[in-house]
Amino acid sequence: MNLEELRSEHQQDAGRHVLITEVTRMTHGDVCVAGIDIHTGSMVRPLRSKGENWEEIKWANERYLAPGNLVSLAAATTGHPAYPHATEDFRVANIALVTTISAAELHSICLETADASIESLFDNQLVDGKYVPANTQCRSLGAVIVSADMLKAQAPFDKPQISYKDDHGVWHNFTATELDAKNAGDADAAAEALSSRLAKNGGEMAVLRLGLARAWKGPDQEYDPPRCYVQLNGLILPA
Repeated sequence: MNLEELRSEHQQDAGRHVLITEVTRMTHGDVCVAGIDIHTGSMVRPLRSKGENWEEIKWANERYLAPGNLVSLAAATTGHPAYPHATEDFRVANIALVTTISAAELHSICLETADASIESLFDNQLVDGKYVPANTQCRSLGAVIVSADMLKAQAPFDKPQISYKDDHGVWHNFTATELDAKNAGDADAAAEALSSRLAKNGGEMAVLRLGLARAWKGPDQEYDPPRCYVQLNGLILPA
């Protein structure tokens, strides 16, 4: 299945049809969710009606917010979010499951809609290949394609991480916040789970779902402006 076929099966109506591509674990029992608006092709970060993230125990399941679910979102009153996240933030008054596609179909659509490079994903606003300054008007969500054989999962500094060297010889290291990886246990267990998935899909093209974390002022409040660091929201593979 490709994006055009999914569109034709689910005609545009009053709701916004969003294919969930990534779910990440936040603090305080919440998850952050993102997906593709199948009718515009743009990325969307659904938020609850007052701009909050979603309670994991209630919403992060096969009935609502899971990768591969196509959901219909009714818009709530628009808030006043800060850039870069304002580009995709979308407050939701009501959510309904439309259908679910397979892992292979999700992988195919993510390949089709991926960005040409990390730089273009963030509208060439990335600093040192790592972060975007807060309040920069650019995208904060997207994806790049990398061979699964080039990716390495590890857990430095007690955080699961995916690393690879690009065609220019530059290393990229992304902290993994993906819910499925986090569900494996501690950082080492999460890295093991990621490694197992990569090994299972050796020779395939992986889609790295990337996003910008919320603005951080640094360990000693030294960043001015605060920085939004790139993180791995999801690892999409065909199986």
